[in-house]
Amino acid sequence: MVEHAKHLAMQLTDVVDLETLQSLQDGFARLTGLSTSIRDTEGRPITRPHESNGDVTRFEAPIMVQEARLGSIVLGDPIAVPPSPDNPTIPVTGFLQDLAETIAQLCHHALQHRSRVDELAVVYEMSSLLAKRTKLQDLLDTATRQLVETMGLRAASLRLLDEESGVLKMASVANLSPSYLDKGQILALDSPIDQDALAGKTVYIEDLRTDPRVHHQQKAREEGLVSCLVTGLSSGGKRIGALRIYMDHRHTFTPFEVSLLQAIASQVAAAIVHARFRRDAVEAEQLERQVRLAADVQRRMIPSRLPTNSHYQFGCVYEPASNLGGDFYDFIGFENGDTGLVIADVVGKGVPASLLMASARSALRSNARRVEDISEIMRSVNRRLHFDTLPSEFATLFYAELSHNGRALKHCNGGHEPLILLRRGEIIELDVGGLALGIDPDFRYEWAEQALESGDLLVLVTDGMTEALNYDGERYGRERLHTSIKQYGSITADLTAELIAKQLFWDVRRFVGLAPRSDDITLVVVRVK
Repeated sequence: MVEHAKHLAMQLTDVVDLETLQSLQDGFARLTGLSTSIRDTEGRPITRPHESNGDVTRFEAPIMVQEARLGSIVLGDPIAVPPSPDNPTIPVTGFLQDLAETIAQLCHHALQHRSRVDELAVVYEMSSLLAKRTKLQDLLDTATRQLVETMGLRAASLRLLDEESGVLKMASVANLSPSYLDKGQILALDSPIDQDALAGKTVYIEDLRTDPRVHHQQKAREEGLVSCLVTGLSSGGKRIGALRIYMDHRHTFTPFEVSLLQAIASQVAAAIVHARFRRDAVEAEQLERQVRLAADVQRRMIPSRLPTNSHYQFGCVYEPASNLGGDFYDFIGFENGDTGLVIADVVGKGVPASLLMASARSALRSNARRVEDISEIMRSVNRRLHFDTLPSEFATLFYAELSHNGRALKHCNGGHEPLILLRRGEIIELDVGGLALGIDPDFRYEWAEQALESGDLLVLVTDGMTEALNYDGERYGRERLHTSIKQYGSITADLTAELIAKQLFWDVRRFVGLAPRSDDITLVVVRVK
């Protein structure tokens, strides 16, 4: 560690070269006609003395740098040149003092330059070490350890600020015992020292054992900590934490030490931010990979092939707004030839919605194959979702069973968009049922049966269609949906259910235009032959 000048056995010639000192001395002697010499702290000449007739000292000017004496300029007897109007007596004592101060300034600037070079070297070394650390904890431990080694400290600690709680959590220490760390967390608002540090100040504590700002003075005594310097960690105006360095004796930190700590703190803060970015990027990449895998699993839950039945024709569209959707539809084949049909919309987005969707699908499939009563099927699924989800999580679901002969439809609506029946150009909404699933575990659902005729068109949608918005904030709505169903459903039977589903979907797309889509769109069309 580079220390304050007064703590070094530094020689004048360590700071200013001998040739410069000799030139300054000789110039002064020629100007004043006096015996002059520059000497070290022991009084020994450093330069070649420029002497007159005698060498008895008349005056001595010390050369002081940062309260440290590096030497002096000594003035001897005058040279035998009588004063005259052309050669008056020169007031040399003040001039000599000015020269000493000039040399001192040269030394000061040289020391500053050397300190900056040393500081840059230390900061560069620290930066190089931190750059090699990819894990955040490894980086923090390297920072505290290197601080202790580089600055000759007793110990160092680094706390990171939790912005939500305002707590400075211990993140890394060097040379501090577990018992000292057991003093607990620090709330920034309760610590004036840390408040100042987080505000951008560097705080000096002469004695941790007696300073009234220190909460754990006894702990400091037990640990053998005395003087302390605290500086904040920040990057881009954002507060990150605080860095503390400790000495085991009373120590006045020099401007160089303060500047060095601040420079290192700046490097550490930047490294922490970059490490967090790298960590977040890795976590985001891992999450994205998991989402892609989950999306693949979810897509496999959507039927890859439509049922084939001599009495029905099916068409479907499934357009999730993101990789993971909350909508789903499904077909269930029964041994008697009936076909179960379900369409559902789970509240929320992303992974939670996809998991809830999988749970609802699984519960419905398992109950539909073992229970004949539609009300009981819906009740079982409802209870399963209620006990498996949070109060804020639920699903809307429409379940129907198409008879094997194409002449009947059993249906129950759990808070979903009603089933739309188009018959001879007229719209009929089938909406018997009850609450959305997952809200009330004891709710009892009603069901109904509807006779079917050849040429009937059944349409089931999720609210992603009716709630779709254009750039003017206008909803697509049920009225437009009904109009579109009438238009395509009344066309010749050559227009298959699959084509009708696609046309209905594209009507919504044309209405929305380039406005961003925030919800999934799912559409199931059944034409009765």
